[in-house]
Amino acid sequence: MPEEPAIAFRFLHTADLHLDSPLKSLALKDADLAGLIGNASRRVFETIVQTCLDERLDALVIAGDLFDRELRSVKTPAFLTRQLRLLHEAGVQVFMIRGNHDAEASAITNQLDLPPGVHVFTGRGGTVTLEEKAVAVHGVSFAQRHAPNSLLPKYKPPVQGMANIGLMHTSIGGTEGHDVYAPVSVADLVAHGFDYWALGHIHKRQVHHEHPFIVMPGIPQGRSVREAGPKSVTLGTIDEGGIRIEERHTGIAEFSAVTVNVAGATEIEDVRAAIRQSIQDSAETTRSEHAVLRLSLRGETALAWRIRRDTETRLEEAREEAAAYGNVWIESLGAHAAPPSGTITGDDPVVELQTLMQSQVISDPSFVRDAAAEMDKLIKKLPPGLRDQFGGDEAERDAMLRAVLSDGVEDVAAALHAAGDGGTE
Repeated sequence: MPEEPAIAFRFLHTADLHLDSPLKSLALKDADLAGLIGNASRRVFETIVQTCLDERLDALVIAGDLFDRELRSVKTPAFLTRQLRLLHEAGVQVFMIRGNHDAEASAITNQLDLPPGVHVFTGRGGTVTLEEKAVAVHGVSFAQRHAPNSLLPKYKPPVQGMANIGLMHTSIGGTEGHDVYAPVSVADLVAHGFDYWALGHIHKRQVHHEHPFIVMPGIPQGRSVREAGPKSVTLGTIDEGGIRIEERHTGIAEFSAVTVNVAGATEIEDVRAAIRQSIQDSAETTRSEHAVLRLSLRGETALAWRIRRDTETRLEEAREEAAAYGNVWIESLGAHAAPPSGTITGDDPVVELQTLMQSQVISDPSFVRDAAAEMDKLIKKLPPGLRDQFGGDEAERDAMLRAVLSDGVEDVAAALHAAGDGGTE
């Protein structure tokens, strides 16, 4: 049997930890859940460090956005310094670049006491060669928060006779739904000649290319249902056989958007049973330590009006059900069930009122203007870091306002319909 090739270099690749990121979740309403999610990114970083120690890795590679803009806790520099010193003492080197959220211009730089084993690449770029491992690590940091042009010209050519790893923070290929930051194409990265591109910025994991590897590891810990599903880091091995990668799951809390099918439900107990089953399924299938669920009740049922009217009751019941598992949390519950087709007619007085409110009241410019003013007052009372969750610009905020007004109409109609049907808990 031939001998296994000696391992030359093993590294862990991560990005976008966003330490101190403000909560972007409805979990804010639940103090215990907010505490879990708010601390999850630190716990994940501890897990990453421990993996490096347990597996005696050679390096930790962080491809930008370790922080989330300015530090929101004075404890963060001490926390990071302690974790990085553990790596240094074990001989694990750390290579970092700064992304759009933790660009060089940030005051964070002056608050960290980095141990000798940590190399932070500057905005001018640079290369570190590890002669004993025959590995060259290249990186370029964001000098400012915005980088509208490609950073690739700042990277040096590959070092001959070595395996070359490049760290880059980029919206590669102009990824849909993301602002353009240091755009670059897969073809250009391949042509540059590096063996492994350690990317950051996009929060969804994707291996864009193999041989050379171009890897976006994704965010290692989701912060809201918009970052749903299991999260991970990438472990790379460079030896005589080339480069191999494997995904390592890291998330402490896994967000999921769960559809609860209530179609055909004739009794409220049927609805409760459907919710109960969905929670059980999630508890059994989550790959993380905790499951955070956003439940959405859907399907055609004669109970649709009652379900919408009694959403808060269903939510509290769901939370009680989830609490029994110890690791399942209900972030929110949305009632989107519909009455059976053909059961709602135009001569229904509630339907007539609902149509009137939709077509005339909430579309009236003066009404919308007054509602917008009230919404702005509420937003101004929020911490600055949370305000952009209500629309990044005027168009997004207007769309959100109109959705809230439309939901309000649905809630009024549901209450009237359910009262007319005589439905009670």
